[in-house]
Amino acid sequence: MMRASSQEWDGQDRSSSSAASRSSSSNHVSLEPPVTQSVRHRSLNSPIDSIHETKEEHAPESNSVHIRESVIGALTETNHAFHRGGGPPGGWDNGPALPAHRRRMVFKRNALWWLLHFIQVLVLSIIVILLLVAVGVPVSDNGVPQPGDYTKMEFDWKTDPRSYLKPMDSNFTDYNVLLDAHMHTTYSDGVLSPKQAIDYAIANGYNAVIVTDHQTVAGSIAAKKYAEKHHSDQITVITGMEYTCCRIHMNLIGINKSVAVTPPFPSDDELRDVIDKVHDMGGLVIVNHIPWSNATMLPWNDARLPNNPTREQLLDWGVDGFEVVNQNTFDLRSYQFVQENSDRLVALTGSDMHYPGSSYAWTTINAENRTAEAILDEIRNRRTSFLLDASGTRPLQLAPYNKNYFKYAPWGLIGDYFYGYADKYTGQYSFQGTFCQNEVLDTHGTMMGWFVLWLIVSILVLEILYWFFRWLLLLVAHAIHGCITRRRAR
Repeated sequence: MMRASSQEWDGQDRSSSSAASRSSSSNHVSLEPPVTQSVRHRSLNSPIDSIHETKEEHAPESNSVHIRESVIGALTETNHAFHRGGGPPGGWDNGPALPAHRRRMVFKRNALWWLLHFIQVLVLSIIVILLLVAVGVPVSDNGVPQPGDYTKMEFDWKTDPRSYLKPMDSNFTDYNVLLDAHMHTTYSDGVLSPKQAIDYAIANGYNAVIVTDHQTVAGSIAAKKYAEKHHSDQITVITGMEYTCCRIHMNLIGINKSVAVTPPFPSDDELRDVIDKVHDMGGLVIVNHIPWSNATMLPWNDARLPNNPTREQLLDWGVDGFEVVNQNTFDLRSYQFVQENSDRLVALTGSDMHYPGSSYAWTTINAENRTAEAILDEIRNRRTSFLLDASGTRPLQLAPYNKNYFKYAPWGLIGDYFYGYADKYTGQYSFQGTFCQNEVLDTHGTMMGWFVLWLIVSILVLEILYWFFRWLLLLVAHAIHGCITRRRAR
């Protein structure tokens, strides 16, 4: 390129050589083209040095040329700064051939630089991962807020199950009570307040409910006060609680005072004492969701509630009845057991509502009136049947999103991700601060090994892409600058 430029210059000045000679003798001005010495003798070994040196070939002739050269100059300066601070020892230019021992020395020095650089990136990556674990795991353990903001839910529809369902007992055709005998509020582990729970029950066709929060009657008392004040003509609330331990869950209904909970694993005698105490208080004891209680839990390969008493034992201890439908599960064996002992046991149904969803069953009662006392009398006398809709009611409603969930969910999800490298089994909660099974922690060493391997591979790929795109950028800059120089040289 420089040879062509020099020929052009010589052609342009051949006609004025005599005048130039006189001028040269008097003013000592060279007839050579305005090219710097560094351009005349530049090395062609390094395209980057070529970019840097050809920048001096001509003075800017216009603003556009000046802008282009400024861009190229900035790229070149960035590259030189990169060489000074970010490249391996010895730089990147291809200099003259070195002796063999010098080449080996340069190779070892560059290899050591690359190794230390890789170790540095790997250590930084591990530090970042440990920081993510240190923050994400505690957030995941302590609980991310619920995705839904249930406090804003309202239930403004009305379902009439008697319009399309018939009682299980075909002879039980006259009834004036549709009862949900098992539901929860925010006083234990439910998401709806007592007010919302009552509104939800009315919307789903119930005109009587038994609120049974775990270990306390406080939620049922609050719901009763709200219903009597705002919906006395629509729904009746019966107070109660769910006695919860690691052997059994029982609804204690018709009581106004909480019953003290025995240890997580009460003895047979302690359970008998609880049943007798409730009877002394004028209440009834209903055994809840036996299929759920006896479901097998892994990895223990044991019942969810170990050593759950048998139906025969519970009958002998004096319970008053069984929950034969819980949510959408029909407990046929308990229903048959109640039928076989109909002179001693009553069958009830419960939504076991913790989250608002479909309703599946309604206990039907024909009471003298819809007072709590009249309804309890019919239950004591074992005069009940039920409606069952296995598909569940419509409509359903989604809770609006909780803004705090979006704030903390990313950290919780990071914690959940790292928990994926180990399976932590805690078992069924006793609602007494403990769990019903011994904790099992199963770590996945193979998965951890693959994580480390993929981390190393990812770092190598990113390094290759980083250096490739730097080289590509400099190559493009060199090509652009060459085009600019050739156009100016014409």
